Amino acid sequence: MKLNPAEPIGASAVPPRYRELVKQWGAAIGVEEARTRWGQLVAAAESGTVTLIAMDTAASLGYPTWAALAPLDAVADPARCPVWPLAAARPKLAEVVLAATRFPDGVPQILTRHRRPVVALVAALTLVDLPPGGERIDVDAHLHAGGTITLEYDRGHPGSTAEDGGVGQEPISERYIARAKEAGGGEIGQGEGDSVAEALLRLWRPPAHLYSDEPPLDPWASRPPEYLPNSSVRF
Repeated sequence: MKLNPAEPIGASAVPPRYRELVKQWGAAIGVEEARTRWGQLVAAAESGTVTLIAMDTAASLGYPTWAALAPLDAVADPARCPVWPLAAARPKLAEVVLAATRFPDGVPQILTRHRRPVVALVAALTLVDLPPGGERIDVDAHLHAGGTITLEYDRGHPGSTAEDGGVGQEPISERYIARAKEAGGGEIGQGEGDSVAEALLRLWRPPAHLYSDEPPLDPWASRPPEYLPNSSVRF
């Protein structure tokens, strides 16, 4: 089921960082509309549909005011997150959204029905460009465990034009990069964004299957016989 908000935010007003989510899930709605359609939206999230919620659709369109009502699998460790009964969360929805998105201590909010977790409210930014099977790194827990986080600023590149008038190099936007290292010094994940806050919110640990102990592929080792130096080639 795909929900179409009654009063969507205009496409031109959508911050670039959220356009991918809007394209996938539809325009963000305001807190009041979300409260009015609460039961419908929760049921949709249980079925796998994400609904984007903006704290103020008129004045605050960027980070950190966008949240997402999402399935539970959007949260790496639901057991460690604050819990709200669905009935209690509805009248305090603005407070719940703020708790999920507030920097630097915003955390996913788990919503329950009869004490059973069913859906979650998370910062919408954490759903952008998710690594398949990855896991968001809890900054607080990571630092308490002795890990470190380093921040870098990449100025990007304005782009360039080739001699023939074509594009020599595509422009690269400036960005902040957060790198998480375990206590022993090995890097375990990173996040990128338009601000320090965004980079920290998108700090993810890649899935284990991306790592391999196999040696890199040597293309020269599998060359056809006709390309070997001592091969005779017929034309």
